[in-house]
Amino acid sequence: MGDLNGIELAIMIVSGLIVVGLVVALIVQIVLIVKYKKFNKTPLENGLSSQQTARAILDANGLQNVQIKKLGFFRRILLFGNHYSVMKKTIYLRKNILDASSVTAVGIAIQKVCLAVQHKNKDKSFLFRYVLQILTLFTPLLFYGSIAIGLIIDLVTQFTGIPTMIGLLVGIGFYFLTFVLQIFNIKVEKKANEQAVEILRSANIFNEQEITTFQSLLKLYIVSDVIVLVLSILKLILQILKIFARAKKSN
Repeated sequence: MGDLNGIELAIMIVSGLIVVGLVVALIVQIVLIVKYKKFNKTPLENGLSSQQTARAILDANGLQNVQIKKLGFFRRILLFGNHYSVMKKTIYLRKNILDASSVTAVGIAIQKVCLAVQHKNKDKSFLFRYVLQILTLFTPLLFYGSIAIGLIIDLVTQFTGIPTMIGLLVGIGFYFLTFVLQIFNIKVEKKANEQAVEILRSANIFNEQEITTFQSLLKLYIVSDVIVLVLSILKLILQILKIFARAKKSN
């Protein structure tokens, strides 16, 4: 009973940390949205649109085959924002970004161009992230499937408990891939951010004030990604604690 109370206390603590993390994530997201919109109303001195600028940088890097398109309804409902599609070799930009001449619009477009450049250069971190993105689509199914298989084997072998434990460990292994993905996502996005700033500065697309403004926006994106990573770890810990709590109760 003492062990169970200890597990329940741990569940309460982790649940509380998740709530705090969600509140922090919401605050960061609100600040990000406010700055995103504010900087999208901050016109560039050179007057170039995001599409014009991105096209020029793509062509300069030998990426004439990469298209730039408006983000369609179907991709929006799948929760895609501005992004580079590896499968389509296309940069998708929101309507209010595609033809705008602002710090947000041009900066975001060039950041996506840098992802396309990483793809062209076969950047190892970029390619590994792409593979993980595909694998982790099935993580919830594989996690609970592994546990279910372990339980079924336990039924056949008169509940030794070992197959269930192995199933749990295998399931945790699949969930671990989501953490690896998020770590590589931060790494890839941060590299693209740095490349974008370098291009914007060296090509004289942004002046120093515009560079500073855009960097403040990029930092918020990275902070948001880090919070997502921490929340994912806490949620996995919570799931493991709940499984152990159920196991203790059943005994």
